[in-house]
Amino acid sequence: MLLRAFGPHTSAAPTGVDFTAALALAERLGLTARIGVRARQALEIQAARLVTQQVVAALARASQVAAVSQLQARELAIEIATTARASGIPCCFLKGAALDAMGVLASGSRILGDVDVLVPERFAPALATALEARGFRAGATDEYPHQLPGLVHPLLGMVELHRHLPGMAKPGARGFATFDELAASGMLVPCDELGEGAAVPVRAALLAHLLAHGLAQHGFQPMAYPAMRLVGDGIDLGLAGEGGDELLDVALPWIEGSVPIEEALAVATLCRQLAAGDVPDHEGHAGLLLRHLLAGRLDARYAEALKLIQLAHPLTPASSLASHWATLKELLVLSRAQVDLIYGKPRSAWGYLGWRLLRPFDLLRRGARALYAAARH
Repeated sequence: MLLRAFGPHTSAAPTGVDFTAALALAERLGLTARIGVRARQALEIQAARLVTQQVVAALARASQVAAVSQLQARELAIEIATTARASGIPCCFLKGAALDAMGVLASGSRILGDVDVLVPERFAPALATALEARGFRAGATDEYPHQLPGLVHPLLGMVELHRHLPGMAKPGARGFATFDELAASGMLVPCDELGEGAAVPVRAALLAHLLAHGLAQHGFQPMAYPAMRLVGDGIDLGLAGEGGDELLDVALPWIEGSVPIEEALAVATLCRQLAAGDVPDHEGHAGLLLRHLLAGRLDARYAEALKLIQLAHPLTPASSLASHWATLKELLVLSRAQVDLIYGKPRSAWGYLGWRLLRPFDLLRRGARALYAAARH
């Protein structure tokens, strides 16, 4: 699976592979679309009839679904950029939407679930209001310190308006990186693909955000983020290529307070080795990272054992009591949408009150379970 997702296109298929099981594994790790695109480019796989038609069809479907999601995200980004321009608000597109607009992603290689946009914090409420006036529905997700509540377009999907980028900070500055800091540092470039006034981060900034998002923000939350996307996006950004070291040199100062340098280097090594068709050494940092990424999605006990680590290392700006309080409040005070998601929709309004009162005790129960999992695993 790793060879087909990341290795050279010309690699010979291993013998004795259960391709149906490999496909199931790829589905659990979110890699079927990426493999599907590469399978179309590696005709010898089908010519040698090493995979069944059912597997080929499943890979093709996954790639087609991903291609549709990319087209929808592109149209959604254009709609957002048009609205921002009409309101005189600068905006910067992040993550998958930026990778797609820059031509980094192969068509149909990656699902784009939503569109993430960074705007100057002072303009974020005004852009949200302008989008609502164009038919976007408010309240799709909860509000967090780094972003406003999600907005949903009736046809094209969800947008998340970011105030800042958790885990990234301008070198020498306090607090997480903002639109103004990225722009002043030359880390944003215009994106004509999305229209006048739209911008995307330069590749090094996208890499810094990828590392911060994949390691610092979701490194201990494997079910909240497709872990192998860290590898796929890193390779697509060029981390495994000749210019990878230069990209990393520019990116590291922006994440040094959130991502230990050995973790960032482990990602770079893992990307290079998988892109070359090699499996990392079992005991090295890259091998340890790969085992962590896989186990977090495939081993329920391991994922449970990570929860206390996440609580012990909240992603907050240095010396930010307000951010620590926001994290605690987020855990204890649940919105109705969170109650519905975690516990199921209550039969009456009183049910929401009941779950909110029980929440501290449920957290203690979950903490004890996670501690037991960590001790055993």
